[in-house]
Amino acid sequence: MTPLEARLRERIRRDGPLSFRDVMDAALYDPQHGYYTNLRGFGAEGDFITSPERHPAFGWLLGRQALDAWHALGEPSPFRILEVGGGSGALATSLLRCVRSEASEVVYTLDELSPSLRAVQQERLTDRAFRWDTTDAPAHFLIANEVADALPVHRGVVRTGHIHELLVSVDGDALTWLESDTPNPALDRYFGELHYAPPEGSIVDVCLDLDSWLRALIRRMDERSVALVLDYAASPPRDSLLTYYRHTLGSDPLIRLGEQDISAHVDLRTLVRLAIAQGVRAGATAQRGLLLNLGFQQIVEALPRMTDRQALAELADPDGLGGKIAVLFLIRGLPEYRPVGAVGGANWPEAVDVPSLPPSQAEQEFLDQWREAFSNPA
Repeated sequence: MTPLEARLRERIRRDGPLSFRDVMDAALYDPQHGYYTNLRGFGAEGDFITSPERHPAFGWLLGRQALDAWHALGEPSPFRILEVGGGSGALATSLLRCVRSEASEVVYTLDELSPSLRAVQQERLTDRAFRWDTTDAPAHFLIANEVADALPVHRGVVRTGHIHELLVSVDGDALTWLESDTPNPALDRYFGELHYAPPEGSIVDVCLDLDSWLRALIRRMDERSVALVLDYAASPPRDSLLTYYRHTLGSDPLIRLGEQDISAHVDLRTLVRLAIAQGVRAGATAQRGLLLNLGFQQIVEALPRMTDRQALAELADPDGLGGKIAVLFLIRGLPEYRPVGAVGGANWPEAVDVPSLPPSQAEQEFLDQWREAFSNPA
């Protein structure tokens, strides 16, 4: 039993069953025991790997989209970029590397809730462009990569056309699910606004915080600006809860509370509807389409090493990250702008200064053998 589970058990005994939304919120963001409160990184150092950690060219390619927005905005100086989250800082490192090829004055702000990850970022990101003061002026270009899937969700089951919430209770030595006797009006209203009735008996994960999260994001946008939201999508909502622990994928969010990541796919359809209601243009594509439009194939050819090719292929795999991660464009105050990442058609110049991965162990052993064999020819 983790310390956080012990606290939640006591709370349940005192106050009764909890909404899973409150359990997930505590599991991820509790000031003392939350997963993200203490997380030190992703990749080999964490429990899962995001696209920026798989290959630094991912952030570099998104830098091309940032520069496309910069040109459409009239090349403002400084060019203000805001990354919501920021993770290990991998995305910021390579995105800025690309943007700096044209925009010399850049202010890159990271809005990171996790104190441990903020410390990792501040140690890694030493360029003068980076800052963590969120009182900056509104941003010209915003990015939120795999952030919204960590927003807490309500979990429910469909009974006679209504959503009954699945609460969290205690049964002996384990936390367990307890179905509410009555429908949850907020969850019923959510699906009513979607004009969708989920199948009888199905389980659904619904984020009622999407509206407030998106409003906060739009408030950070300049009157003329572009934002990118990249995340695993499930529209309409369904049973999509996943856990990650030591690079192992799971589906039980009631164990290892505070010690494993919990995520739920994002309802892209609702995000689009909410954005339009806020007066923002919105459109979406898949991560594969975004990367191809930004010159993905050109980068593959520029980085011919096997390690690079394998990692890059995963980012654009239509059956993997390339197809499962959706990209939402939010455009404010640019009525004629068509982002290159959504529509393509750019004639990209020769790619220079593209970041690459170090050789894999197998490649390194081969190179060492090659050097030994040919360094002193007879």
